[in-house]
Amino acid sequence: MRKVTLTETVLKRIANIQSVHFTDQETIEFQVRLIKAIQDRLVAITPFEGYKEYKEGPWAKTRRILVQSYKVYYLYNFKDDSIIVKGIKAPGMK
Repeated sequence: MRKVTLTETVLKRIANIQSVHFTDQETIEFQVRLIKAIQDRLVAITPFEGYKEYKEGPWAKTRRILVQSYKVYYLYNFKDDSIIVKGIKAPGMK
C-alpha cells in the first residue's frame, strides 16, 4: 500500500479548523474524517492525476486535488511510490 505522509504544517492547519456551528467534539470528528479522506484519496491516485502547480513558493512543483472542497497540494515520490501532502487550503481561500 502506498504511504501517504502529511507534513506538520498540514496537520497544524487541520487542527486549527474551527466552527461556530458545531461542538468541539464534532469538529474533532470532522478533522479526523478529513485526514482519512485525504489519505484514502491519495492512496488510489495515479502519479499524474491532479492539477499541476507551476507557482513559486511553498507549493511549487506540487499537484493539487480537491478533497471535501479543500485544496490539497502534494508531491508524488516515484522512487518509493509515496506521497507527501505539502499544503491544504480551506474552501474560499486564495
